[in-house]
Amino acid sequence: MLENGVRNMQKQKSVFRRINLENFEKILSRRTFKVETGWLLLGIGISLYTIVFSYFTIMKYYGFRTYAWDLGIFNQSFWTTLFNGRFFYSTVELLVNPSGSFFGTHFSPILFFVLPFYAIYPTPQTLLMIQSFILALGAIPLYKLSMHVVKYRVFSLPIATIYLLYPPLQGINWFDFHVQSFLPLFFFSTMYFLEKRNWRFFLLFNVLALMCEEHVAMVVFFIGILAILQNRKQIKSTLRIGGFKDEALLILIATVVLPVLWYALSLWVRDTFFPVNPVFLSNFKASSNWSVLGVSDPLMIPLHVILHPANAILALYYDFLVKVSYVGILFAPLAFFPFLKARYLLPAAPWFIYSLFSNYQPYYNIFFQYSAYVITFIFVAAVYAVGNAQILPLRALRKPLMAIVAFGLLASAISSPLSPIVATVSNSSLTPVTQHEQLIHRISAYVPSDSSIMTSSNLFVVFSSRINAYVIPTIAPLWTGRNSDCINFINETLGKVDYVLLDIKTDQFASSVVFQLMQNNPDFGAYVSGDGVVLFKKSFRGNTMILVPYIVRYDYTNLALYSGEVTYDNSSASGMVLHFNGAQGNSPMFWYGPRSLLPPGKYNVTLRLKINGTGEVFTLSICSNNGRDILTSKTFSDRFSAEKIEWIPQSFQICLEKPLFDFEVRATNASSTADIYLDYIELAQIDDIAS
Repeated sequence: MLENGVRNMQKQKSVFRRINLENFEKILSRRTFKVETGWLLLGIGISLYTIVFSYFTIMKYYGFRTYAWDLGIFNQSFWTTLFNGRFFYSTVELLVNPSGSFFGTHFSPILFFVLPFYAIYPTPQTLLMIQSFILALGAIPLYKLSMHVVKYRVFSLPIATIYLLYPPLQGINWFDFHVQSFLPLFFFSTMYFLEKRNWRFFLLFNVLALMCEEHVAMVVFFIGILAILQNRKQIKSTLRIGGFKDEALLILIATVVLPVLWYALSLWVRDTFFPVNPVFLSNFKASSNWSVLGVSDPLMIPLHVILHPANAILALYYDFLVKVSYVGILFAPLAFFPFLKARYLLPAAPWFIYSLFSNYQPYYNIFFQYSAYVITFIFVAAVYAVGNAQILPLRALRKPLMAIVAFGLLASAISSPLSPIVATVSNSSLTPVTQHEQLIHRISAYVPSDSSIMTSSNLFVVFSSRINAYVIPTIAPLWTGRNSDCINFINETLGKVDYVLLDIKTDQFASSVVFQLMQNNPDFGAYVSGDGVVLFKKSFRGNTMILVPYIVRYDYTNLALYSGEVTYDNSSASGMVLHFNGAQGNSPMFWYGPRSLLPPGKYNVTLRLKINGTGEVFTLSICSNNGRDILTSKTFSDRFSAEKIEWIPQSFQICLEKPLFDFEVRATNASSTADIYLDYIELAQIDDIAS
């Protein structure tokens, strides 16, 4: 076996040696359809990436796996700007940002450049396609930079391809729409023009990057520092001869000064025209994301790390393995070559400090937008690690090229959002839209296009092409110490909308909050319902239209035992049952639960029981409000017993005019003479119209 393994390794090495890079270089330099083959293949790669990720992200949208935060915010902001004359207005964050303008959250003038393209076909799908295309375009300046530094197409095309296959890039694409998606294109262009010493375009793309959002100022500042370090000899000689008006010198100084002024401008614009609700200022600053470090203002993080090293160690150690994995998946696809030219990682330093000392997992997770701050500099460092602007013999590229290609392909196979491995552990849209999701689309169609609506985050995007769509705020930090503010906001919103759409299967928290408020709000009636999806309509008093009955089963997995045991029974549906043995003595309760959500309507409640005993065996109560509100109850006595204990279905019917947020079935007053087995409790909704 060992000899065979050694022989196979030798064969693989000989295959690599036989790869003739010179021939590949010649092929890539040839012209096909009047275009250099290398550029043609890169264009094909960019097109394929755009098509594939546009398709899959749009499928996520159709499968309700995109959210108010953030695709809903951007779509509504573009829509209201075009059709309602509002300045990038969205209702999603009114609780924190009363102006509703996206510029009250982030200073992002880049949105003006997107607006004309969105106007061609104003839908969320358009934003997803634009994002896929813009992210893919980053491969062009990367290819040009690599050609300038390494000189060879045979290296530049694979490195650009690895960029398109790079899991952190695809992770940005995977999560809704974000302005950070422009950063790879702008930053690669910046670094290319820095290498070319084309100072005007270098400054232009830095300005474009700043226009994405205010936090980019930190990255641009350190790009300026890197550029000054790279050109320090030229700067010294220029100053020596008194060339204070030298274009390069002025632009390099501007690259350091401009981001500071830009950041100050962004704060002034926000505070002057779009002030934040002071009650939620700490939420706006995301202070809780650095609670382990113990800093309330993120601007103070670098200083706090230095002055409080013990806290810094605790913060760095928080989610330590997750953070190590995050850094690993950023650098592993490039075979860790970026560390050989670590100075090019300088602009990425601010984000690494902010993310690795935080306790907010999306900051150090590749399936969010934040990797956009560092991707460019990781690839740039890898390019400079392989080439140094001198012509290298092609044979010197063989090992680094093979390593980067091998590591890049392996990382993509394991960590890409399209990977079957990732699909098994995350919410992947590689699976087709389910029948439940198709049902949500059917029910959504009952909402007129000009009507106001409030809904949960995952359903909001479908309604975000209107000014009067609202989302139920479910972001956890908003509720920390501010429950009453959130409840009041939701209650006020209920008072001004025509419809409320909820899905208790995909967002139980939002459904629970609204169900509780509806206990004291008679304005809404259940208009259309199906499989746990409920569309409420204001002032509706008719029968609910049931498209698909809501059927749910409770058993030992979601009912709580007060006394008794879970035991094996091969005649039951699941193989396990709840059992009460009266020989252990009386008990005030056998089981209770599940305290679940239940839409309004008529239901058959069926229990599959085995009962034996004398006298009154136990009392069954269908209730809510922690057992205080009894919907129906029944006492089981010895007349239900038999010599041979068999499963006996017991059915009840209940009618709910209002939704319940704590539906329960309780078995109480279990007798010492009782021997009771429960297999399951099944609820099946009855069509109001049919009945």
